[in-house]
Amino acid sequence: MRTIYLFVTLACLLIAGLLPGCAPASPPLPAVIPVGCLMAVSSAPAQGPNLIKAAQLAINEINEKGGIDGKKLLPIIQDEGPTAATALYAVHKLIDEQKVQVILGCTTSEAVMNVGPYLESKGVLLISPSATSGSLSGQGWSQWAYRVCPSDALQGGVAAQLIKDKGYNKVAILVQDTVYGRGLEETATEYLRGMTDIIISLRYDPAKLSYLSELNSIKDQRPECVLHVGHYSDGAVIYEQALKAGMDNIPWIAVDGSYGMPLDKYLDAAKFMEKAVTGTAPVPDSNSNIYKSFAIGYEKAYGVLPTVYCDTTYDGVYLIAAAMKKANSYNGNAIREALAVVGMGYPGVSGYITFDRSGERIAGLYGIWKVKMQGTQYEYVITGQSVNFLRPK
Repeated sequence: MRTIYLFVTLACLLIAGLLPGCAPASPPLPAVIPVGCLMAVSSAPAQGPNLIKAAQLAINEINEKGGIDGKKLLPIIQDEGPTAATALYAVHKLIDEQKVQVILGCTTSEAVMNVGPYLESKGVLLISPSATSGSLSGQGWSQWAYRVCPSDALQGGVAAQLIKDKGYNKVAILVQDTVYGRGLEETATEYLRGMTDIIISLRYDPAKLSYLSELNSIKDQRPECVLHVGHYSDGAVIYEQALKAGMDNIPWIAVDGSYGMPLDKYLDAAKFMEKAVTGTAPVPDSNSNIYKSFAIGYEKAYGVLPTVYCDTTYDGVYLIAAAMKKANSYNGNAIREALAVVGMGYPGVSGYITFDRSGERIAGLYGIWKVKMQGTQYEYVITGQSVNFLRPK
């Protein structure tokens, strides 16, 4: 009887796939491979429509080359909406209704922070092209949310180095009260410690219609420069009001969130930026052949040049394809494990990409930008040599 019992038990374990080496095989790649594409369809943040174009360009190229072993990629586009809550709702739809195992998107750090635990619970991999907050590393779910863009742990260092190089000794910090803003505030503060005096540090609600209170508080402290972290939607209001408050005689240091503002739409903000703002933003190596080929293809397809984070979006699609090919499986965990291998020194249009164990890029190339009047309109101009910044160990 005991022998029969053991036989039955072993048989049940085998059927359930619980014995070592007997786990159910990961599902193979389907004939048409769904790729979730989660971005802001309408506009900001992170210029969602342009990123969707970059993703579609990469998918078209891969499919024209035969897909993955003859199997074509199918983008499943879902609008992440304007908030972290709407992004979570969109992730639920992609995973529960569309059954995707990998998602390209979540354009903001706040959104990634909100969806991370759900990704882990479902075993679905997310690759964000533009969520930069260093706070996304070290979370329990971080290994399920990779970021193709360089981290603010790097950009905070670049901004701090810019402040140091210009010799500013009294610095005011003004950041939006989000994961993105707080993360850069903390990183920049850490880099600036012992180098300069932070005389005031303020966090603001990016949904406010007026920031005169914050601006007056900063003005009263008479700083030698202001470090600002925000998106261009709130940044436009801040810069317009700073211009009217006569704060264009104070140097401002901005970051990637302000880069890419439609300057023809916000002329007062553009005027202020021309006078007062110097910014940092991750940039590709525009002289590399791989980037030139991408930029030509993007302009040919859409009639405009790629904007910020189009390069990392494009790279994200190719990384997903490379990981799925290596895994030979449509399973989030298998794709994630393969990505950790293919994402080691990967030659992307945004530069060479290497991820750490939290899915964060370990190095990034940054440009210093200014707004200048070119002919009859304001334009962004990258000045000087790009800075290759490696996160200190």
